[in-house]
Amino acid sequence: MDRFDQIVVGGGLAGTVLVYQLTKAGQRVCWIKAGLERSSTMVAAGLINPLVFRYLTPVWKVQTLLPEAINFYKKLEKELGQQCLHEINIAKVFGDQDAALWQRKMQLPEIAPWINGIGAVPDNEVLIQPHGVGFVNGYWLDTGVFLRGMEHYLSDKIVSFNERFELKRLNIEPDKVSYDKRCLADKLIFCEGWEAVKNSFFDFVPFRPVKGELLTLKIDNLESKYLLNKEVFLLPLGEHLFRLGSTYDWDDLSINTTAQAREYLLEKLASFLPAKIEVIDHQAGVRPAVADRRPVAGLHPEHPQLAIFNGLGARGVMIAPWLGQQLLELLRYQKPLDEEVDLQRFVKR
Repeated sequence: MDRFDQIVVGGGLAGTVLVYQLTKAGQRVCWIKAGLERSSTMVAAGLINPLVFRYLTPVWKVQTLLPEAINFYKKLEKELGQQCLHEINIAKVFGDQDAALWQRKMQLPEIAPWINGIGAVPDNEVLIQPHGVGFVNGYWLDTGVFLRGMEHYLSDKIVSFNERFELKRLNIEPDKVSYDKRCLADKLIFCEGWEAVKNSFFDFVPFRPVKGELLTLKIDNLESKYLLNKEVFLLPLGEHLFRLGSTYDWDDLSINTTAQAREYLLEKLASFLPAKIEVIDHQAGVRPAVADRRPVAGLHPEHPQLAIFNGLGARGVMIAPWLGQQLLELLRYQKPLDEEVDLQRFVKR
């Protein structure tokens, strides 16, 4: 039986980031992951927006999370030898009350650094923008390129099994864990995404997964380089292709696409961009979220050989590098986790 420092379960954004961080820290890792097609990361838009547009407030911990995420992905690109993180100018299309809110709030020191002015999207005759737009500097991670690049990069640095993890094959011993008589490790870390709701070891965590659906569109008469946002977002991919999202459904957790979601997205888009559109693709995925809207990491209270790294939600691209570092420092140096993300917040309850 092979001996490892950690076994990591899950092949989405969380698992991939954590495996990379552990490996860079000199840990010997066994990675058990399902195929990439099962990961909600593969259908995520990968957006990084520092502001919550609904209230025009900063995203949780943005001053810490955003610089760390950008630094992480930029360094990673050099190792992968390919670009996966892209800067994007976000244009929030105003309703009749939005301009006044932005004029007022953009004077605040916690808001001002993220806003790149108010005006109109240039050279776009199709866009309906009678009240103007607000500009924000953002980013987007091409999650497909990221996952495939990371899989290739890690292939000769770790032992991996591209298969579904089964709890019945897990054996917990006093100071270690083993899986399927193939892997023995000090710790096993669950990065299962929304499927953590099926994990009996962490059934005390109030997971609240939410399904989202995205469309890929071709719009021949639009060459915008701006990410347009008004209730839904339209992300330019190049060559007249765009990604339109997203929906939120807490009841249907299947990965089946729905006509209702398609109609909703296209109707919202038509309200500010009445262009001739061709739908190229329609995808669905389930975001791993927690009821208190905070990610979760830490060691199981009764089985410290088990750990969790989950709940990244819709902002996982920005959160994952920071949260992974938090867990790494807990595992290696027993450094306490940030209280807002610590699994112990649910144990105490």
